[in-house]
Amino acid sequence: MKDAVTYVRVSSKEQFEQGFSPEAQRVLLYQFARTNDFTVVKEFEDVESAKAQGRKSFLAMIEYVKANDIKYILVEKTDRLHRNFQDYVLIEELTEQHNVTLFLVKENTSIGKESKSSEKLMYGMRTLLAKNFIDNLREESQKGVKMKLQHGEYAGRAPLGYINSKDPYNPKHNIITVDPLNKDLIVKMYEYYATGNYSIKTLIAKLAEDGLTQNIPTRSGKLHVSTVAKYLSNVFYIGQFVWDGVLHTNASHEAIVSIELWQQVQQILAQRNNHKVKKHNTKAFSYKHIFTCDVCAHTVTAEKKKNQYNYYHCSQYKKCGQPWVNENDLDKATHPLLNILKLGDTGMQYVTAALKSSLDEKREWSDKKFEALIKEQTTLKERMDKMYEDRLDGKINDNFYDNKFAQYTQRLQEIEQQVSKHNKADISYYEFGVKIIELAENAIKLAEMATPEEKNELLHYLLSNSTLKDKQPIFELTLPYKEIAKRAPAGTRSGWQGMQESNPP
Repeated sequence: MKDAVTYVRVSSKEQFEQGFSPEAQRVLLYQFARTNDFTVVKEFEDVESAKAQGRKSFLAMIEYVKANDIKYILVEKTDRLHRNFQDYVLIEELTEQHNVTLFLVKENTSIGKESKSSEKLMYGMRTLLAKNFIDNLREESQKGVKMKLQHGEYAGRAPLGYINSKDPYNPKHNIITVDPLNKDLIVKMYEYYATGNYSIKTLIAKLAEDGLTQNIPTRSGKLHVSTVAKYLSNVFYIGQFVWDGVLHTNASHEAIVSIELWQQVQQILAQRNNHKVKKHNTKAFSYKHIFTCDVCAHTVTAEKKKNQYNYYHCSQYKKCGQPWVNENDLDKATHPLLNILKLGDTGMQYVTAALKSSLDEKREWSDKKFEALIKEQTTLKERMDKMYEDRLDGKINDNFYDNKFAQYTQRLQEIEQQVSKHNKADISYYEFGVKIIELAENAIKLAEMATPEEKNELLHYLLSNSTLKDKQPIFELTLPYKEIAKRAPAGTRSGWQGMQESNPP
């Protein structure tokens, strides 16, 4: 008998109700264990979202397997185990460095150090596609934030001087109001500093002397130089705000500092060099946000020199000593990488098989949830029709009808939002799969024809956590291209075209 551990997970109440319960997974895994001579020495279970980092049982399983030299992990299928690249890397470490074999029971697949590259490719693609699908669901779920921004409402935590509170006219709606306990603190902060007679340190002392710092809602209950510098440059206080790098001037919250006073403070801050107003780099660069410095881990930024040449350098190059690199040199280094990603007929067969396998998984989970929503929507509409008819016939009174109508209407609106999320995630899912094939067939051509914005998008799709050192890029491919590149000899065609697998099917 071989010692093994099992891992089960459900990501939501809805999945629990649709047959993905821990018990259903556990029965399947124990049946597989008995049939294949495994002894389950420990079970691990998570009931939460795989998208969220820090799943306790998953991480505990990783440590347990390492500490106890366990060689086998049993799990229902790929998306029960992980849906993000960080988890994928942890599992890959177990298989490659600790000789652990992962059994994906429902998929009839095992992944280990000696697995065929085709199996690793399909495993990686299932991870990639599952991540893409939930990313799009998450993106759609953020519509509430977008709606708030469109209405001039800040969607985050209010800064000092304001509080997040409930709308008195709509308890389900959160708004930002002036904090009566700290409004004077902010106003005086600006007024004193605008005189030019205070440094930030002496300003803090003056505010404390005036008794204005007694109600600061932080753990320390104190003001600090760095935070006061941020308060003094925050446009929130003049009735504006910045969200995701975009300035919103139509803010709905009340301004507590005049624009004239705010501008006076900015001038003094700039003169004293305590704070430099940042200008966002909005120019299009092909390799923007692609690399970090391999020496100091800071961001690699881009600049145009002589209005003609694009250069990239570490934002802290004066400290780490890393040289600047011309974009043309990065293009030359990227070209062989794109060539590696070309797939021959055999590789395309594996990719197509993986896409179809992922589609089956989507049908099993997402489509079932979608069908349940449609069924509930139909039931509610039928109930509303019958209730309306009863109201016309005088079988129910106004109060009962109004209460039920409001209840049903609210739920129908929630269902419509969820249906819309799934529809859009489906569309993105299909487009994403087509992009994989398109990129595999035309990577170099697409890069050559692309605008800087399009090329940047292409590189973000291919690369993750890449670094730059001594003018040389160190590429880190995303899945599934990581597995493709592993099979390719440097500077030649991909392993699917010019090499046979070490473990051919």
